[in-house]
Amino acid sequence: MTDSDATPRVDPTSIDFENAYKDGTLVEGLVMDRLPWEIGRPQPLLVEFEQAGRITGDVLDIGCGRGDTAIYLAELGYRVTGLDFAPTAIEKARAQAAERGVTVDFAVADATVLDGYDGRFDTVVSSALAHCLDREQRAAHVAALRRVLRPGGRLIQFCFSEVENSESWAPHPITEQELRDSFGAPDWRLTELRADKLTAIKPTPEFLEVMARSGVRPETDAEGCMLLPVWVLEAERV
Repeated sequence: MTDSDATPRVDPTSIDFENAYKDGTLVEGLVMDRLPWEIGRPQPLLVEFEQAGRITGDVLDIGCGRGDTAIYLAELGYRVTGLDFAPTAIEKARAQAAERGVTVDFAVADATVLDGYDGRFDTVVSSALAHCLDREQRAAHVAALRRVLRPGGRLIQFCFSEVENSESWAPHPITEQELRDSFGAPDWRLTELRADKLTAIKPTPEFLEVMARSGVRPETDAEGCMLLPVWVLEAERV
């Protein structure tokens, strides 16, 4: 077996997120000190929305992971709930919030159900979650989001788009048409939908080799962090 043959390929659909948060195992044979989406700060895209005054009231961070976004918003004075499917992610988020001295209501929850949160939120922020759900799960997720948002509430969502080689980093990349269909009348008013880039970690040489085996050489920013294509969506709950 050559070194190249020994290098694992990433199949995003096979990622066990609980194991990933527990010990850094992204796929079998690839263990990382930081998971690709753990940049240690909120997404620059999210910061832009906050600074533009488009995050208001009671906020839900769905798919919150280790809590970077939720904690950032709590430090700014928002009342924030952070939910994730992975118990270890929630444990780490609670620990980080305690260390930073902020209050966030973190809990384990299924993003396709969200029982117990009906009508609780004015804003939902969602970064790198929707593309982890298959098409059927996404439909249930959109319905759950509508239930938890108050009338007039806002969803801000960043999800991987369907582009060349996107299957190498996105479990279920999403098309523009699906988003327009999912967030149209009568339940939603789509206020923004545009292509942009999500910031991921500065990749290790090993991770770059894994991506290269799939024909991917990611774009990077001035600091060497990966920039991956996403849809930026903002929709109002009718």
